[in-house]
Amino acid sequence: MTNRPIILETRDLSVQRGGFSVEVPELQVGAGEILALIGPNGSGKTTLMMTLAGLVNPNRGDVRFEGRLVGSNRSQFEYRRKIAMVFQEPLLLSSTVFDNVATGLKVRGMKGREIEGRVLENLDRFRIAHLRRRSARTLSGGEAQRTSLARAFAIQPQILFLDEPFASLDPPSRESLIEDLERTLRQTRTTTIFATHDRLEALQLSDRIAVMRGGRILQIGPPYEVIHHPVDDFVASFVSVKKIMERLTANLREDGKADPR
Repeated sequence: MTNRPIILETRDLSVQRGGFSVEVPELQVGAGEILALIGPNGSGKTTLMMTLAGLVNPNRGDVRFEGRLVGSNRSQFEYRRKIAMVFQEPLLLSSTVFDNVATGLKVRGMKGREIEGRVLENLDRFRIAHLRRRSARTLSGGEAQRTSLARAFAIQPQILFLDEPFASLDPPSRESLIEDLERTLRQTRTTTIFATHDRLEALQLSDRIAVMRGGRILQIGPPYEVIHHPVDDFVASFVSVKKIMERLTANLREDGKADPR
């Protein structure tokens, strides 16, 4: 349980998708908290995240945002205007980087100068201001993901959802982008829930880690607690300090310096 004011919570949640079920009796996310959902492929991370984001309806239980039920069409619409989601593969329009980042602001009825200021601020945050006139079709994978993140932060979401946002990037691009994201999250204090199977990402970014397997949360808590006091053998193996250090050592041996692409 978080010690922050609750912004998002679930109660008796059950989700059935393609013969697979996610069962979460209770989950609370505090305002300004960064929660990592970690686990192997097929553990239910994305299904849980999509449900929390209102994109998948639970078969049982509910999701509440600031104490209000997210359920009816109206409440879901209002909720979705207050959140942003970034996927593993960037979903960009066939227009310029500037126009892509401005998309959500235009939908919300913002006008010229305000849009320009908000867009340029977030292009600077993710070090892609020099690309603002570039067609999104010409971007590298790292540049495209930076554009997706800038677009998400431009609307100043109350909750940001990240679904394996670095999985398809090469190591230098991934490390550089994680650093920029971490800085931005700390500056904006944006409540964030992100799914990953990468333990280093979870350790670097999160305030709490929820370890998932078979559609269940096996353990949730601060990274230090989960790593040093695992509840069972699976959690102990998955968050093994030895494995994390081996991965960190391998990353440090990567040739070349991280760049913003």
